[in-house]
Amino acid sequence: MTSGKDVRIKDTKKQNNTMSKNLKIIPLGGLGEIGKNMTLLEYGRNQIIIDCGVMFPESDMYGIDLVLPDFDYVVENQETLRGIVLTHGHMDHIGGLPYLLKRVNAPIYGTALTVGMVDRMLEEAQLQNRTTLNVIDDTQTLHLGPFRISPFAVAHSIPAAVGLVIDTPVGTIVHTGDYKLDETPTGGRTTDFKRLKELTPNGVLAMMGDSTNADRPGRTPTEQLVADTLDELFAEATDSRIIIATFSSVLARLQEIMRLADKYGRKVALTGRSLQQNVELASELGYLKIPKNLIVDIETNVPNDKLVILSTGSQGEPRSALNRMAKGEHRQVEVHDGDTIIISGGTIPGNEEDVGRMLNNLFARGANVIYGPLATVHVSGHGSREDMRIMLEKVSPRFLIPVHGEMRHQHLHARLAQDNGMAGEDVFILSNGDSWITDGETAWLTGSISAEDVYVDGSLVGEIGERVMRDRERLSQDGFVVAYVPVNKKNKLVGEPRIISRGFLQMDSSSELMDAAQVELKRALKRNGRFPDDTVRETLQNFFFNKTKSRPVVLPNIVRV
Repeated sequence: MTSGKDVRIKDTKKQNNTMSKNLKIIPLGGLGEIGKNMTLLEYGRNQIIIDCGVMFPESDMYGIDLVLPDFDYVVENQETLRGIVLTHGHMDHIGGLPYLLKRVNAPIYGTALTVGMVDRMLEEAQLQNRTTLNVIDDTQTLHLGPFRISPFAVAHSIPAAVGLVIDTPVGTIVHTGDYKLDETPTGGRTTDFKRLKELTPNGVLAMMGDSTNADRPGRTPTEQLVADTLDELFAEATDSRIIIATFSSVLARLQEIMRLADKYGRKVALTGRSLQQNVELASELGYLKIPKNLIVDIETNVPNDKLVILSTGSQGEPRSALNRMAKGEHRQVEVHDGDTIIISGGTIPGNEEDVGRMLNNLFARGANVIYGPLATVHVSGHGSREDMRIMLEKVSPRFLIPVHGEMRHQHLHARLAQDNGMAGEDVFILSNGDSWITDGETAWLTGSISAEDVYVDGSLVGEIGERVMRDRERLSQDGFVVAYVPVNKKNKLVGEPRIISRGFLQMDSSSELMDAAQVELKRALKRNGRFPDDTVRETLQNFFFNKTKSRPVVLPNIVRV
């Protein structure tokens, strides 16, 4: 097993002489993490991008709205960019496009639903003139420079998902996309191994394989189990209102909920902007079949036992519709005693605290809450270990690059491949930014490019760095202290400094400590000839740590008088 810290190098002279004839694969996101999936393929002066997603912030990313891949390398080489190919319409695969297209102009290719979702997103961002959107399906082959790209259908939790067979001058690459091997997908498609085999008559040089569920044994359960469970819950909830929270992009499940609502004589109301947009789009494109008059406005007066409310918020997102209901802050929906609330979505790693808090609030309001441990109301859209083994067997790649997963998932995927006959030296554990190179016969890693997280905070993109994030973490833990210091033109203290604390100590109960800090600060300023900002910061940081073992952020405010 080869990693970025265990680099196989061929003869250096031969590498330099043949570099233009080599294929390079560079992941910019999606490795060592769940989200912001983005991969570059380069051959000579030609480059394509597979997916361009976002990652939602973890609980310790204070104030951050989204996390993006680092686009700098793409921007610097944009004259070689031939196109962006998308595997499906989840935000961790398409959500970064508005930010990328502000910096580069490139055509986008995807299936009808995926392109439709991108079109809506770009329209909101007023970026439609920055690209051309091209609809492809899993019967076509796309030519972009030296790359010949053929999609094949895969079963996933969103319709129209595809994997990609990419023919290059040095060999064939298979990107599995996000997939599972569900033989009975509700309203969806099975993973098309027949087309995959037809597209790879000369074998597969390398496979970039989904690793998300590498720590789950067996096969991922079929979506049909969720449909059966939902049917039972609908039948039991004869006298109560049903509220269901799920991912807005899990259209097959939305279709099943619509069918069950119609079967049990209920109307459906939608709450949550992304849910409303996706239902409208999927209905227009024929991916959702909605009975006439089934959907009603959320404010329509419908008896509780005749209503289903479909909502966003299965991840406990602070501003989501269900979380606002849990807090009693939703304008149209108040949770009642006896409501049946179904959380039909698996918890994404990092969201456990938010989901747990939301569940507690819903139970406190008297709701009958059904979620993962209590019933099969959600199944993953990603294959488990046996699905992954079957994919490896069907593709039989010369090299394997585990992608789409945290570090443990990548390593477990690698071990699975080795347990099933792959040589350790043919499995590569990459990190974002690593460069994997092949000449069609062997493969190696060489160098890396910048692939740091890029933070989005409101309209700020990339302006929030690690130092700011560390300050925010400290502020959340120890609060801050502001020191107002009057000095003259010679930087000499000319009055009494004032110290104000927020989120550190309560001012009215810590006056003795603040008075002592003021004395210490005056003493330091009088004996220290350095720039007063540094003196204030170091003096107070050391003082408060010695006295309290806490490290508040110290903000000097030097007032010239």
